[in-house]
Amino acid sequence: MTRLESEYYAHMDFDPHGQHAREVQGFYVEMFGDMNPVLDLGCGRGEFMALLEEASIKARGVDADEGMAERARARGFDVALADAVEYLHANPAPGPFQGVFCAHVVEHLTPDQVVRLLAGVRRVLEPGGKFIAATPNPACYAVLTHDFWRDPTHVRFYDGPLLEFFCRQAGLEVEEVGPNPHNHPGPPPQFLAREPTVHPGLQDALDAVLAKVALAMQHPGRGRWTESHDASWVYQLVHVAIKVLSERLQETEEALAALHRAHSHLAWGIYESNEIFIRARA
Repeated sequence: MTRLESEYYAHMDFDPHGQHAREVQGFYVEMFGDMNPVLDLGCGRGEFMALLEEASIKARGVDADEGMAERARARGFDVALADAVEYLHANPAPGPFQGVFCAHVVEHLTPDQVVRLLAGVRRVLEPGGKFIAATPNPACYAVLTHDFWRDPTHVRFYDGPLLEFFCRQAGLEVEEVGPNPHNHPGPPPQFLAREPTVHPGLQDALDAVLAKVALAMQHPGRGRWTESHDASWVYQLVHVAIKVLSERLQETEEALAALHRAHSHLAWGIYESNEIFIRARA
C-alpha cells in the first residue's frame, strides 16, 4: 500500500467538494439511474460515493492508497484498502454489482493491467450491469502538455478508441464514448479575440450618388456643371476611388471575420474537454 496519491493531493490542495467537481462527477451519477449497488474503483476520499448516496444508490469503494481509504472511511463509507485489479479477481468474487465506476484510474495502469482490470470488471458485473470509466483526454492540449504529467503516479494516456477496444476484448458492449461536457473549460481567455464587425456594403449609397452625377452631366445648365467643365472625372473618381475602396474594405472585413472563425475553431479544437469517458454494458 502507499500514501503517495493522498499526499500529492494534499500538496496540490485539491478541493474535491467544490461545485465544479460535483458537476463533473454528477454527470456520471445520472448514467447509473437506479442501479444498486455500485462499486467505485479507486474511490479516493469518497467524493463519487457521496454523490451516489445523495441519489439513494448504495456503493462500495476500493482504493490502494491508505490515506485515501482512511479519509473515505472517516466519512462513513464502506471502502476496502486493496489494489483494485486484485480486488476484482479475489476469491470469492466481490459483488455482484449492477454498476462499476472508475474515474482517473486507467491512466495509472499499464495496458496489461487495464486488460486484467476490465476482465475483473466483467467478472463482478451482473448481466446488464454498467461500467463507466473516466480518464484525462489526450486530445486536450493543456492535459497533454502539462496537466497529466503533474501526477507522479500517472503511467500513460488511453483515448476513446483504445478504451473501446479493451472493453470489447473483455466482452463488454460499448454504449457510448465521448467527452464530459461538464469538464470543458475551453481555451484561456487571452487566446480568444473579440469577433470583428463586418459593416454593410455601400453599394446602394454609391449608386444613388452616381445617378445624381450622371444626371448633372446630362443637364449641365441645371446644375453647377457647364460645358466648360467636364464632369466625367467626378464620375470616374466616385466610381473608381470610392466604390472600389468600399468593396475592398468590405472584402477585408469579411476575410478578417473568416480568419477569426478559423482561429476560434482552432483554439477550441486544441482545448477540448479535459476528460473523456466510456460507458459499457455487461
